[in-house]
Amino acid sequence: MYQRPKPPPQKNDHDMRIAIVILIMVLSKNLSAQRILKLDDFLELVKNNHPVAKQAQLRVDMSGAEFFAAKGVFDPVLTNESAQKTLDGKSYYNYQDTELKVYTPIGLTAKTGVERSTGSFVIDERTIGNLGYIGLEMPLLKGLLIDYQRAALKQASIYQSQTEEERRAILNDLYLDAIEEYWQWAAAYQNFNLLNQNLVNAKSRLDLQRIAFQNGDRSLNDTLEAYTQVQNIELLYQEAQMEAQTAQIGLAKYLWNADNSPYFLEVDVIPDLVAFGSVSIEDRTEELISLAKNQHPELGIYRYKMDALAVERRLKRQSMLPTANLKMNVLSKNYYNFESAYSPFLANNYKFGFDFKMPLFLREARGDYQKTMFKISETNSIISNKTWEIENKIRSYGVELNGLKNQLITSQSMITNYRNLLRNEEFKLQQGESTLFLINSRENKWIESLLKNQSLKLKYLKSAYKQLWAAGVLVK
Repeated sequence: MYQRPKPPPQKNDHDMRIAIVILIMVLSKNLSAQRILKLDDFLELVKNNHPVAKQAQLRVDMSGAEFFAAKGVFDPVLTNESAQKTLDGKSYYNYQDTELKVYTPIGLTAKTGVERSTGSFVIDERTIGNLGYIGLEMPLLKGLLIDYQRAALKQASIYQSQTEEERRAILNDLYLDAIEEYWQWAAAYQNFNLLNQNLVNAKSRLDLQRIAFQNGDRSLNDTLEAYTQVQNIELLYQEAQMEAQTAQIGLAKYLWNADNSPYFLEVDVIPDLVAFGSVSIEDRTEELISLAKNQHPELGIYRYKMDALAVERRLKRQSMLPTANLKMNVLSKNYYNFESAYSPFLANNYKFGFDFKMPLFLREARGDYQKTMFKISETNSIISNKTWEIENKIRSYGVELNGLKNQLITSQSMITNYRNLLRNEEFKLQQGESTLFLINSRENKWIESLLKNQSLKLKYLKSAYKQLWAAGVLVK
């Protein structure tokens, strides 16, 4: 078949090529001037400055303050008591008592002090003059292994660890919302870039059609066909530009300065398109289930609750024992002489006491112990149910990811096929065997497949991070 020879390149055609080269150079220069905000850097900003993250950290700090306060029960206590009575010029009594008491973590209370008693009517229990003493108080049954003070300290320590898990749970939810917004921004920006490139190509084709029409090689209808394609892509481009700008504004709700003031990203900041384009397709379902059982913050919260209940159970079990307290003081008539302390039998200069108390039915203690056991049983049920829910969520997202993975493979194949069809049609047009209408139709299908592929990538990334969120491992 006879083929009409191609016309020689015109001056306008040469100028158009130069203009395209200049445009590419300008775009490359602008691209190099842009700053990339990577996902990890974005999450670091969220972690350090977002009000919700700061509130979560404040809860950890408050629990640390509570633990510090709980340790105050072991602070040495210095007391001083004085009492005196004078009537009609006669001194009835003058008491001055100073004591230092230390409560130890093993339940033993050590104390030392000085009593000074003077006057005409000092009670018989007190010793006239100065009396020094060193003493011990120790529970023999109830309170020997654990008591309310030691239990409170242990539970305060557990609560401190529990609030750290609560912080991780809050950040896990916050990170998921922020990550979804970030990838939404990346997808919108990628669509904007793709349509911008196609718009440049369509405008170049329109310019070539106009030159060909001026040379008499193309009809006016072909020029109009090329122009409508530019308009079609331009509408998509404008919509993508609006979506990219909206997504960037939406990202701002996670951006805060250190002084608690929000801010917008600068116009030259762009998302990490390389990370968006390199979607890692792998099935981590079983691995994440194993990680979740050990690391999920919600499960960690309930485990620490179980630890606190275990402390409470020990305390309630101790409360069923009789109260039996031993008190022993070594006395000295002078300041800390303690001559009798060297006697192996403490035959003299001592004060001894023993307290014993036991409710006959122990109904209060037994009832409290049963309530604690019910709480433990309830918490165990919650842990089992929560573990199963988390496992099912991870598996559900795994099924979703596998489906999206297959769609991505099909979508990528469609892009290749539509691109080959477009190139074949362009070649046929050069041979005079096709029309610009078919070129535009092929190009629209190719653009549609590109946008569909970006949409599938966005869905896949969101599902992948939702699976990590379900496993509770978004926060390290």
